[in-house]
Amino acid sequence: MIVIDFPYAAVVLMIVGALGGVLQTRPMDKILMLAVLGDGMISMLSVYGYLDVAMASSFITFVGIIILMIGLLRTLEIKKAKGELH
Repeated sequence: MIVIDFPYAAVVLMIVGALGGVLQTRPMDKILMLAVLGDGMISMLSVYGYLDVAMASSFITFVGIIILMIGLLRTLEIKKAKGELH
């Protein structure tokens, strides 16, 4: 059985989130990849013992992602109403 150390798993999350954010074409997918990247960064913070910073940044990231998704959905609704989207 292969065992991956926690810091390496966090680095893999950050790499997957960064590459996914660059390679995805839909805005909603880019936001989700940003969340994966943030999860990797929060994991790295907790590895080095900054649990208070990790806790605060996880809350801020969660709220920020929700706000970004709501804003994106509103923007798409407005563009659809104006006929700019098919």
